[in-house]
Amino acid sequence: MIALPPVVEINPFVLIFPPSAIHLYFNIFMASVALYYYSNINPNSRPINVPTALLKQEYDFIIVGAGSAGCVLANRLTEVKNWTVLVLEAGGDETAVSDTPLFVGALWNSDQDWNYTTTPQRNACLADNEGRCRWPRGRGIGGSSTINALLYVRGNRMDYDNWEALGNPGWGYSSIFPYFLRAEDNRNPKLFQSPYHRTGGFLTVSEAPYQTEMVPAYLRAANELGFDILDYNGAIQNGFNIAQLTSRRGSRCSAGKGYLRPIRSFKNLNVAERAMVSKILINNNSAYGVEFIRENETHIVTAKKEVIISAGSINTPQLLMLSGIGPKRELRKFGIPVIKNLPVGKNLQDHVGVPLVFKVDGPYTINQNVYGTVDALLQYAENQTGPLTTASGFEVLGFFNSNTSGYGWTDVQIHIGSFVPTRQNLNLFEMVPLFLHPSSRGEVTIQSTNIFTPPLMNPKYFSRSPDFQMLLMASYIALNLSATLSLQEYNTTFFHEFYTPCQNITPNTEAFLICVIEQFTFTIYHPIGTCRMGSPKDPTTVVNPHLQVHGIKNLRVIDASVMPRITSGNTNAPTIAIAERASDLVKLYWNETTGVIL
Repeated sequence: MIALPPVVEINPFVLIFPPSAIHLYFNIFMASVALYYYSNINPNSRPINVPTALLKQEYDFIIVGAGSAGCVLANRLTEVKNWTVLVLEAGGDETAVSDTPLFVGALWNSDQDWNYTTTPQRNACLADNEGRCRWPRGRGIGGSSTINALLYVRGNRMDYDNWEALGNPGWGYSSIFPYFLRAEDNRNPKLFQSPYHRTGGFLTVSEAPYQTEMVPAYLRAANELGFDILDYNGAIQNGFNIAQLTSRRGSRCSAGKGYLRPIRSFKNLNVAERAMVSKILINNNSAYGVEFIRENETHIVTAKKEVIISAGSINTPQLLMLSGIGPKRELRKFGIPVIKNLPVGKNLQDHVGVPLVFKVDGPYTINQNVYGTVDALLQYAENQTGPLTTASGFEVLGFFNSNTSGYGWTDVQIHIGSFVPTRQNLNLFEMVPLFLHPSSRGEVTIQSTNIFTPPLMNPKYFSRSPDFQMLLMASYIALNLSATLSLQEYNTTFFHEFYTPCQNITPNTEAFLICVIEQFTFTIYHPIGTCRMGSPKDPTTVVNPHLQVHGIKNLRVIDASVMPRITSGNTNAPTIAIAERASDLVKLYWNETTGVIL
């Protein structure tokens, strides 16, 4: 058995994905399973990275960013065979590590991550350096779908009805639901015959092949508190169940693997990796191309029809502002000519959670070392089974309404997982609660005219007090779950010793829990809203309901940044559905047939 290395620091990311442990697994993995690397991540199946000299001077569409949205758009727009499409991606392709569900932590601070940190927060992420929350964001083919926790959550139907009520006709639940179905290839025999799921789409959804013996206890505990066990992506969201994952045969199904690889040989598609777009070219309020940097040289490519920005909720507003579209006060600070004064970068929203770690003992113990055995590595390498197929260790998800928030839909989510390596030989599991409808709003701003200088990200966590109180309430519900008979069979106790900065506070008190929240809060990976969609008459919006930038022809934003409000759950599946629907909007605009009636 391979011993887990010691945890050298206590912070939210270490609690969930200890880098030292993950890198140990990675080294063993790469040394012993090269065969898997070449069979499942075969270079012949990768998107073809076109050299700069072979790129055309002009395409019908230029897509900036090959993330969750950009890969979908490339796939759907190339369905029109007389359209030419160029995808410009700042990073490279996926790797064997990103393909392995449990190895998420090894990807952070890697070449596949933008390595972002926020500005210092007043009462969140205080265990991190200077209170700067770490914000992993995917950099490369597949974007954040390549380095996220694989959790497939559509959100609540009221999320989308609310979008429509905010001035976005066509974005209600009845309109977007067909696009969730169109995207999905559900491999779960318990679900794919449901009217809420289907097979045959590009995005594979399934459960992890491996589950610990604690999973039934987690579900019994939820049921004991009165929560239903149900399909939270079905008719009713409120309830608990085993996590649904963007997983295919035990490995990650990113947007790159799902949407871009199948069209790699299309003659009307070019993909250019390591190409950093530095400016959108605009003349007479019409976008006609982009400037990009590749191998230290600057190049220009033009678009006959549209430039589509799909760089994500951080990089999209940065690029727009550097191109002269954004708050005029911010642009003038850096001498950027203002082409269009719009609230780009505002309305930033995110889900923030807190890791609550529990110790168990009794008839069953969680063998943390099972994840680091040679047997586990070989199971994954040979059959894509075993512990490495788990979604970052998370096994169960729960959603419910607190009945105290004033919202009429799901407002709390809890992740439950059995993988918490420590320096001690302990049996631990964790729950990560979060409040789904934060009232706090942050912003993204630029700090330089250089595209390679990261923008400033200030989520302003807990800047409105109800958010903190709601997370505190959600944490108490997690503690109540741990106190159920189903989990007390394992002598479950809150593991106070994990939280070193709070050791001077009496355990099992509200003051202790408040300290844990302030010190160990971390992003749940869901920044959205920085290019909000809505009516051009609404001064808080950047794009119209067809996702066209206000006042600029032939320029759209299609990614998570257009969401007016954050969805009730993980945001990758909604982003893919947005891109699916947006591809039909583009086709409709250019008088082409669409796959779904709009």
